[in-house]
Amino acid sequence: MSNQTLEIPALVEQFHRDGYLVLPSMLSPDYVAELFEGVQKDFAEYNEESALYGETMQRIWRPKMFEHGEAFERLIDYSPAIDLVEAILGNDCHIIANSALRTGPGDGISGWHADEAVRFPRPKGVPLDPRIPSPCFIVNLNYYLCDVDEELGPTEFIPGSHRSGRQPDAEDRDANGDPSYEGKGVFRAVGPAGTIVLWHDQTWHRGAPNRSKDRTRWVQQAPYGKRYISQRFYPFLNYQMPAEILERANPRRKRLLGVHGLGAYG
Repeated sequence: MSNQTLEIPALVEQFHRDGYLVLPSMLSPDYVAELFEGVQKDFAEYNEESALYGETMQRIWRPKMFEHGEAFERLIDYSPAIDLVEAILGNDCHIIANSALRTGPGDGISGWHADEAVRFPRPKGVPLDPRIPSPCFIVNLNYYLCDVDEELGPTEFIPGSHRSGRQPDAEDRDANGDPSYEGKGVFRAVGPAGTIVLWHDQTWHRGAPNRSKDRTRWVQQAPYGKRYISQRFYPFLNYQMPAEILERANPRRKRLLGVHGLGAYG
């Protein structure tokens, strides 16, 4: 647990306004080092699931990191970050993926996008009343495991774009290919190791390309969704969570892993 406290109501209001938050130095140096060691160990080995998606994903992506050590299990209900997630999504949310990302020189998920489908579409000419928040069903978290500066390729956002109700298109872009929304341009989420970056999954964002010559960006990522958002643990319907993970989990972590009580549909 972090020894930092957060002003949760104010941060939730900022999140709904901007579509993202940057919380510097939320993980202790010792915890960062523990996670970093685990991520490096996993990337040193061949990963069958990453290979299913091709050579690039084998190089940059490792899924289901909670299966690779208790340090990653603790991150699932790491407070106060999870307190903030639950304040946004509700107390019946759960983790939907849990991946590590390695971004070497020249790499980067650099196309501007909102994740998956547009969930609250609206035509450009129909404004969204400022009194109405854009519905949020998924919150993404990046945990920086190294210092991330502009050259290394930070996560980048277009403030307020989660309210656009669409993907960015050519009319939104400047001469450099970067979009803007209602006059607001790119925000670069730089920060030291231990920084947590949260964002509304509909916010236009990208992982900027790593422009360094010899440095690697290391990030642990965890999206959380409302209960009715499906978890993405391959092989999906046939996935079986290791019993020892659930045995070690406290009640909150079990629910965040997907152990729910009866609900509206069963």
